[in-house]
Amino acid sequence: MIMNRYRRPGFERGSSTVELLFALPLLLLMMFGIVEASRAWLTASLVNSAAREGARIGVRTPALGTGNTFDPGPAQTEIDSILAGMSLTAGASRSVTCAAPCLPGSPVTATVSVPFTTFLPVPAALGTLTITETAVMRFE
Repeated sequence: MIMNRYRRPGFERGSSTVELLFALPLLLLMMFGIVEASRAWLTASLVNSAAREGARIGVRTPALGTGNTFDPGPAQTEIDSILAGMSLTAGASRSVTCAAPCLPGSPVTATVSVPFTTFLPVPAALGTLTITETAVMRFE
């Protein structure tokens, strides 16, 4: 009787290693993708907090002089300190504005933009995105 050589015990040695070699890149890509999505979500949340705090400080800052000129300095300083505390200052931009003349009830708008760069090996066009958050509150 002729034995089938493919059914011999031990003939499939190393097949699990080959399967791992095929599955490992996909599993690693999924794992790092989840980590990068979490980092992007955290960055968006922190930028949102910075915009809200900037708008909150902006609505509480008294107008300069008698012409109801808005002073964005304290709000921008607060945004800068929040972004610096999170190490997000590189390439970040911020603006705090109030409709002129800045009277009680006028909207104060704080906008914060931070570039987010992924560590995954993707093309440069896909590797960087800008996270922008805006908060609007009424001037007091």
